[in-house]
Amino acid sequence: MFLDLYESKFSHKKLVITFAKIYSFFGNIYFWGLVWLVLGVYGFFTKDYLLFILITGGFQQSIILHIIVRYIIVKRNRPFITLKERGVIQKDDLIGENKSFPSGHVTFFVFFGCIFAFHFNSWLLFGIFLLLGIIMALTRVILGVHFPIDVIFGFIFGIVFALLYLGLTYEYWLDFYYWLGRTFSPF
Repeated sequence: MFLDLYESKFSHKKLVITFAKIYSFFGNIYFWGLVWLVLGVYGFFTKDYLLFILITGGFQQSIILHIIVRYIIVKRNRPFITLKERGVIQKDDLIGENKSFPSGHVTFFVFFGCIFAFHFNSWLLFGIFLLLGIIMALTRVILGVHFPIDVIFGFIFGIVFALLYLGLTYEYWLDFYYWLGRTFSPF
């Protein structure tokens, strides 16, 4: 199934690959790091740190879970490694590691979408992030860096990480970061 999607013969394939490369950027760590930095600067000027702290604590908690699943439990290689002899090549130049399950782009796109929807109390925002997450999932498969099951579980893990964080632990992260802010505010 993956090879059928990857090798599909449709017009404007180069345009689709270019779009996939550009769109994939919005799911990688550099983009979300930039969003985090902007929220931190916004918090500095407005003294409203809630969204910044929600993203900081959520990312720290979920990246630990993601690393455990990806590098300790599953350890599955990317399609361009596993299916190299079948002609699958890496088309995402920002990939610096070889493990693929689950898709981090999709996981964190959905996870941060849940945080934004929670913060703004908006089911519409949640739906928009899910739709955009579907596009993200397709781009990752088109670029040959994920199998379809990787992106499907990216959705599942994104929602599970959000439920664990927002349902169980985010209040502890808020308390910790507000305590940290009070402790170091004189400096």
